[in-house]
Amino acid sequence: MSASSDAIRVLHVDDEPELAEVVATFLEREDDRIDVETASNASEGLERLADGDVDCVVSDYDMPGRNGIEFLEAVREERPDLPFVLYTGKGSEEVASEAIAAGVTDYLQKERGTSQYAVLANRVANAVEQYRTGQRAAELDRIRTLASDVNQAIVRADSRAAVEARVCEILSDSDPYLFAWIGEIDPETNRVEPRTSAGTERGYLDGITITTDERPTGRGPTGTAIRERRVAVSQDVTEDPEFEPWKAEAVERGFRSVAALPLEYRDTLYGVLTVYADRPNALDANERDLLAELGNDVAHVLHSFEVRESLREERDFVDQALDSLTDVFYVVNADGTFRRWNDHLTAVTGHTDEAIGRMRATDLFPEDDRERVADALNEALAAGETTVESALLTAAGHRVPYEFTASRLTDLDGDLIGLIGIGRDLTERKRRERQLERLVDNLPGMIYRCVNEPGWPMEDVRGEVTDLTGYRPSELTDGTEIYGERIIHPDDRAEVWRSIQAALNERESFEITYRIHTKEGDLKWVWERGRAIRTDDGRVEALEGFITDVTGQERYTRVIGALHETAQSVMRADTAERAAEIAVEAVHDVLDMPASAIHLHDEEDGTLVPVAWTDVTEEIVGEPPVFGLGEGLAGKAFETGRPLIYDDISTVPERFNPDTPVRSEIVLPIDDHGVLLIGSTAPEAFDDTDVSLAETVAAHTTTALDRIEHHRDLERQNERLSEFANIVSHDLRNPLNVASGNLELSRAECDSEHLDAVAKAHDRIGVLIDDLLELAREGNGATDSTPVDLADLVRDCWENVDTGAATLDVAADRTIRADRNRLTQLLENLIRNGVEHGGDDVTISVGDLDDGFYLADDGTGIPPDERDRVFESGYSTRADGTGFGLAIVEEVVDAHGWDVRVTESETGGARFEITGLELDAA
Repeated sequence: MSASSDAIRVLHVDDEPELAEVVATFLEREDDRIDVETASNASEGLERLADGDVDCVVSDYDMPGRNGIEFLEAVREERPDLPFVLYTGKGSEEVASEAIAAGVTDYLQKERGTSQYAVLANRVANAVEQYRTGQRAAELDRIRTLASDVNQAIVRADSRAAVEARVCEILSDSDPYLFAWIGEIDPETNRVEPRTSAGTERGYLDGITITTDERPTGRGPTGTAIRERRVAVSQDVTEDPEFEPWKAEAVERGFRSVAALPLEYRDTLYGVLTVYADRPNALDANERDLLAELGNDVAHVLHSFEVRESLREERDFVDQALDSLTDVFYVVNADGTFRRWNDHLTAVTGHTDEAIGRMRATDLFPEDDRERVADALNEALAAGETTVESALLTAAGHRVPYEFTASRLTDLDGDLIGLIGIGRDLTERKRRERQLERLVDNLPGMIYRCVNEPGWPMEDVRGEVTDLTGYRPSELTDGTEIYGERIIHPDDRAEVWRSIQAALNERESFEITYRIHTKEGDLKWVWERGRAIRTDDGRVEALEGFITDVTGQERYTRVIGALHETAQSVMRADTAERAAEIAVEAVHDVLDMPASAIHLHDEEDGTLVPVAWTDVTEEIVGEPPVFGLGEGLAGKAFETGRPLIYDDISTVPERFNPDTPVRSEIVLPIDDHGVLLIGSTAPEAFDDTDVSLAETVAAHTTTALDRIEHHRDLERQNERLSEFANIVSHDLRNPLNVASGNLELSRAECDSEHLDAVAKAHDRIGVLIDDLLELAREGNGATDSTPVDLADLVRDCWENVDTGAATLDVAADRTIRADRNRLTQLLENLIRNGVEHGGDDVTISVGDLDDGFYLADDGTGIPPDERDRVFESGYSTRADGTGFGLAIVEEVVDAHGWDVRVTESETGGARFEITGLELDAA
């Protein structure tokens, strides 16, 4: 066995010991990393798996007891991710499908000769590498999860102590860590004193001393992290001389590696976090990066708590600043008496501070407004906030229009204090409103004036503000940033800002379409046009513009796009029932028509049988009934082949069913497959657009059902061919592989011309079997058209063919749509044909054509009078050829609807041009 770290341990399970030994011998020859152990059946294989480490399982299919699929299922119960290659002579789409469903890693069919073992070795090595890569990915996922858990915890914490405690708890509970603690530096002693810890500690911190200087007690990870302001680690405490002062205590508690990280934010050190892992070398680059990031996040949060404390100290300063406001500021107690107010209130009302101190808040308003203001104050106490407009009554009896906002105010313990708010003079705004009202009464939307800031604080809004947004105009112009922070959809805010600023920079007006959320939570699309209002020196003073609802237009655009995706899903359906389900889902989710059903025609009894419907359909009419031809709307539409559309079916007595609440109905035939029914309990529920979109769904469904019916016909035609292929594959390939393997081993022991004759006969038999099976199994058309990178696939096919000393030159650079498996057959056969007829040193070139690609060689070429015959089954210019290879090429081309022709290459060799392809736009 290879002693390197990338050794590959393979368990090969096959009930033919001779073949198993041959496979083991050649696998170990092909890749010196591979070491093969064999087992003769699934039970023995499971025992071997339980005994030791295995990196990959290679198994036959036909075996006594459990077959290869059952063996795979048993392995998956214990080792869900272990690479498993099904390597069998019984190759069929059924076996391959079962293997894929059971979770097989790879599927390889036994072939002729020994070159197949190079392919098998390559498949095994690739599978193991992908498995190991997956394990590394799982480790990265663990790191990301840990980072997410810590970040969520520190964001939710309400104090510095809670942050530090949760960080230590989460880290100590997370593999591979056992213990975590946070310490702070004593400036007088230079010692690191523990502040918080969690995990397997058992007095560890009580018995050790850690400093931040250059003494031995300061050279460990914790002291180094503080002194050098970086993540410091000890990968193995038993081998690290710098960790000697603490080694005995650490080893006793199972600590094997340690990392320390400074909690630093903007050059301020808030402490140090140290974690201990249960294994050596647990702190790789990814782990250290995680810890560094966590340290930054924790330090940032600790900084925020420090800032919060500083803000409390500035409260007195804020109170003084309130008195300088040009707006009224006030705080009222829960009983409505004044608790705090600024100088502007006394200036506006003419009342003295002593007089206001004896008043209730409602005393400052006219008698006819006091009840409404009191209701607004009570609303704020209950709901948290309110806005109210009213005249403010001065001591001299004058009325001044004002807008007051009030918010519920509590102390630090959450106990109710009263209300806090602002009062703003509306005199100037009222004047502007009267001017604007005459302009906006007939506008289908709202006009606005706002500050050019990301939150778009509104200074003025008019028109259909509430109809459009759900908010009252006063709610948008209270100095807050409701429009930008609550109304504009969060996913669109950045783009709205970018687009408007770009237009302002160009000194142009702007137009933009985006989404909003109304106050009630409804989603709307709006179109906005606006411009900048600039000062004399060119500075943007404000923005003014118009916003209108365009939800209907956007819905139509989005529905068309969604229907395109639905069409693709319907075309991928593998049964008529599934296609019907997808179509009904589209009617429900995309077209927003909840009551719908599809009935398919049963040719045996001539009825229309419901196969798919929505929950709302069942709520309205129960399970949809079976219709006879000519019965009901469904039977009539199917029989005539014409759609039926009723705006109010209750007005059509011969069609109306009073037992159901359905009033509007659309019935669309889906060719000879059945009908699509869409109903609503409301009359006139569907407009012309709805009908057009429903017809689109019906057309896509018809196309999909045509394809499914055609596919079923093909499946029935190919069942007998598949049975024949299974017999040939199982009964001929295994003995041929045993003979070929033993022949190769015999050549190593003796030299005889008779062995060459045997090898030639083996090759001839193998080619006949391969080509015969390929023609038998792949007679059906291409079924799964997907984007395929042509250059990558050509290189993969080159690796799968015995090309000897031949050279590949790939100049193709495009993606095409094709059935990848069938295209692989085409390319491998063309490559094999070029190598076999072009000589040992042939060069094969692949390049692009306008609507396809070509494959050419520099061999002897094909005479013009023979080019029309090369695709005939059995035609070959070689004595040992089967004549099936190019016949398979033509079959794949026909299945895709392409064209193929043979011509002469630039060097005089053969050139095959494949045209008529669908090129992938991506």
